[in-house]
Amino acid sequence: MIQSSRDAAMPMRDDIRRGRIRSSSMTPADPTENDPTTPTPPTGADGDQPTRSVALKTIVVTSFAAVLIGLVAVLFERLEDLGAISMAFLKGQSEDGDPLVTGIWTTILPALSVLVAMPLIIGLQRKFFPGTEGTGIPQAIAAIRIGPSPARRFMLSTRIALGKILLLAIALVSGITVGREGPSVHVGACCMHLCTRICRAPSWLMHHGLILAGGAAGIAAAFNTPIAGAIFCIEEIGRTFDRRSMPAILRTVAIACAIGVVCLGDYLFYGRGNQAAILPLAWPDGLGFQEWLLSLRPWIAVPVIGVIGGLLGGGFARAVVEGSRRIGPALINRPVRTGLLLGLALAIIGILSNGDSYGGGHSRTIAMLQSAADTGEPIVGWSHPFSTAAASLVALVSAIPGGLFDPSLTVGAGIGQVTHGWFHDWISPGIGLTEVMLLWMSAYFAGVVRSPLTVAAILFEMTGAYGMILPLMLTSMIGSLIAGRLCEPSIYDALASQFLRRLGLEDSEASTTGRSPTDAA
Repeated sequence: MIQSSRDAAMPMRDDIRRGRIRSSSMTPADPTENDPTTPTPPTGADGDQPTRSVALKTIVVTSFAAVLIGLVAVLFERLEDLGAISMAFLKGQSEDGDPLVTGIWTTILPALSVLVAMPLIIGLQRKFFPGTEGTGIPQAIAAIRIGPSPARRFMLSTRIALGKILLLAIALVSGITVGREGPSVHVGACCMHLCTRICRAPSWLMHHGLILAGGAAGIAAAFNTPIAGAIFCIEEIGRTFDRRSMPAILRTVAIACAIGVVCLGDYLFYGRGNQAAILPLAWPDGLGFQEWLLSLRPWIAVPVIGVIGGLLGGGFARAVVEGSRRIGPALINRPVRTGLLLGLALAIIGILSNGDSYGGGHSRTIAMLQSAADTGEPIVGWSHPFSTAAASLVALVSAIPGGLFDPSLTVGAGIGQVTHGWFHDWISPGIGLTEVMLLWMSAYFAGVVRSPLTVAAILFEMTGAYGMILPLMLTSMIGSLIAGRLCEPSIYDALASQFLRRLGLEDSEASTTGRSPTDAA
């Protein structure tokens, strides 16, 4: 499989080879040896710190890039809303007056939408935008792995950023089951990397720090989660973190988030109805020991959900990695035909699930959490989480631009809805629906991405549920550890390795995963 994908190498690979990159040497000894026209960056007396004028120019240029990242995140949010509106229209759902689409057309039109959009996106991607494959986070990781190299201009170029925006727009509006965080990270990394052509910052900032800052700003602005954005870039994207990059990361995150708040308002991603969620732990005065122990029964759900959620999330991640490896050659050799088959699969899943699988799932997750807070009653059935997971799997192995955060969180929320009765009545008596949903979201999501700190932080910032910080941390940690036994290396590491191998830049996945099998333990 891998050999055939090399034989049908993408146009990008030929350009990279003309750039004189040696596949046997990922990082040149001299960062500028491949570009003799690159001037030596002005430095201070210590030979490592920039002069004051260079530092000021770097701040100005990167701040402008952060504004662009924030605006792109706002654009993606608007496109996601437009996709929800268009899909509701096609499904005959209308709040004002009679719907224009009725009868069997409410089933046919949404299915046609994804059936046409999938081969269209793959065809445009192969012809005009090679390098925009996948969520975008593996590409950012790959760009950091190869070090200072001409190959980076093909991974983090203006063409890649524009292609990512265009193709994701088609996916979001058509109802394909993708999120927007991965492309936000990729576009953010592209914007910050382009700054290196304008300002000559120190090598430690140019070669790693700016890419991390762009990725962090992309996550932060996409979900209005500045803390989680900074944590994610360190935990998942750049494990060789230089603390000197932290000011640039924090500044970029702050500016990008500020742009989002100015344009969209000071909001929580999943609304403010979840702030009362809590698992009791304190021992109140006057409460006997036995009564206190009984009050802790909701905590039984933490390890149970952590283990099962980790198994499900890890299994999903492994399916994505294996599916991408097997389908990759077909996407290269027969893109339109393969795109039609994948689009047909999405359409069939959508029809069988009565439309539950369409879209990234943000609006459905808000509705589920709001219903849990208002009535304590579930509003979805078993088909919802599993059809969404199946559609997300198809979208991810297709390598079209689109993220997995939104769909994964939607799957976790749906599982929480359908299993709440078991936990409330038998396993963890007294636990609320919102609490069960948040625990499932953290366990499943952590199982998929295996970034437990990011998962706990992002859910806390998305919901404002201060009382759930400790349970979310424990559940995500358990889920991540369990998933590590099923999918090693992590989904992003594995996809980054596949991406580099198809470019002829990596021959052994184990040599550059950046994480040994013992790291998950």
